[in-house]
Amino acid sequence: MNFRIPDDVIFRVLGDEVVILNLSTGIYFGLDSVGTRIWQLVSEHGSTEKVLEALWAEYEVEESKLRQDFDILIRQLKEKGLLTTDGEEFPKAG
Repeated sequence: MNFRIPDDVIFRVLGDEVVILNLSTGIYFGLDSVGTRIWQLVSEHGSTEKVLEALWAEYEVEESKLRQDFDILIRQLKEKGLLTTDGEEFPKAG
């Protein structure tokens, strides 16, 4: 699966955390240090497998647990319109 950060979504790194804001909807979301690393990898690589490979190399965690946590975060970001996958678009507020 490939990811894309919509044009109306901005983010700021604050220490080891990230705050993400959808300018169209006003929805914002904060990530802890692990979530921040996932966000950075998603924005850099854009594909599930590349992100997961990098995470497995960096963290000592079972593959099934990593994939489960990754899937939960990605689903939350998609539901909030902060991330799209494989060409899908979210309607803009207005």
